[in-house]
Amino acid sequence: MDVGLSSEQLSLRDAVRDILRTECPPDAARQAITDPERWRTLWKTVVDLGWTELAAPDAGDYGPVELAVVLEECGAAIAPIPVLSSVGLAAGALRASGLNSVLADIAGGVVATLVVHACGSRLPGAPMTLHRGRLRGRAVAVPNLSRAELIVTLATTEDGIVAAVVRCGDGVTPMAGESTDPAQPVADVEIDTEPLATAPLGMGGIESALAEPLVAAAADLVGVARAALHRSVEHAKTRRQFGTPIGAFQGIKHALADNYVSLERARSLTYAAAARLGDPNSAPADAWTAAALAKAAAGDAAANCARTAVQVHGALAQTWEHDIHLYVRHAWQGAAMLGDSRALYHEVGRRFAGGVR
Repeated sequence: MDVGLSSEQLSLRDAVRDILRTECPPDAARQAITDPERWRTLWKTVVDLGWTELAAPDAGDYGPVELAVVLEECGAAIAPIPVLSSVGLAAGALRASGLNSVLADIAGGVVATLVVHACGSRLPGAPMTLHRGRLRGRAVAVPNLSRAELIVTLATTEDGIVAAVVRCGDGVTPMAGESTDPAQPVADVEIDTEPLATAPLGMGGIESALAEPLVAAAADLVGVARAALHRSVEHAKTRRQFGTPIGAFQGIKHALADNYVSLERARSLTYAAAARLGDPNSAPADAWTAAALAKAAAGDAAANCARTAVQVHGALAQTWEHDIHLYVRHAWQGAAMLGDSRALYHEVGRRFAGGVR
C-alpha cells in the first residue's frame, strides 16, 4: 500500500493551505466564539471553491485520501466551519448507504451533522430506534448541530441497524450546553419524527458506517497537532533565557521531540487508514480497526501537542489574546469525538482478543 501523497495531492494540499492562510487566520476561530454567524462567510467561500463536493457519491479522482488532506489543513487552521461534521462525518457515514440524493445535497453545501453518541457511551453506535416509520432517541455531543440543516444518524430496527436522515425542525429538539470549543459548538439532541430517508448499512454494518468518520476526525486532529507543534518550535527557537534559546534546554526539546514522534505516528496511521478506505478489497473490520487506531493516535497527538504548547509558551499561553487556547479547545473537543483514545484502544484490544473482557 502506497501511503505517500502524489504530486496532485500535494498540489491540493498547498492550494487549500494557501486559501486558508488568507481567508482563515487563527483570529477567525476567536471571532466565531463570540459571533455565532462568523462561520457563514468562510463557509460560502469553501462551498464556492468546491471543497464540499468531496461528499459527492461520485467524486471522480478524489477519494478518502484527498478528503484527509483537506481536513488536515482545516484542522491546522482551526477553521470554524462545518467541513468535518458535514463532509467528513455525515457524508462519510452515508457513503455506502446508497442515499445519493442526500450526499448530493451535502456536496452542494447543505450543512449536515452526524448523531452517533448515545447517553453514557464513550464509543459511537446507534443511539436511535426506528419503529413503524418513527425515529426516536436521544444523543449527546452532536457537532455543529446549531448550524446543521440535516441530521444523519444510525438507528436499530427489527431487521438490524440502518442509516437515517432527518431534517432539523419539528420533532428535532436541540439541547444546547457549554462547548469546550465554542467555535465548533456541540449540543445534545432529542429526536421524535419521521425520517426523510433510511437505508440498510449493508454487509459492512456499523463498521462501514463509522470507519470513514473516524478517519475524517483523525485527519482534523493531525492538523491541529501539526499547527500547535509548529508554533511551539518557532517560539522555542526565538524565546531566550540566560542568553540561550529555550529550545536548547532538555525539558523543552525532549517534550517537542516526543510530540513530533506522536504526530508522525498519527499522520502515518491516518493516511494508511484513508488509503485502506479507498481499497475495494479491504475488509470492513480491517478498515474499522485502522480507522480506530488512527483516531486514537491523532487524539493523543493533538492533546499532547496542545498541552506542550501551553508549557512552552509559559504565561503568554494563559491569556485570551494568545492563540494557543484555541488549539487546546479544538484538540480536547476533537479527541473525545467518536470515542476517546482509551475507549478506542480498549475496543480494538477486545476485538483482537476475541471478545474476552
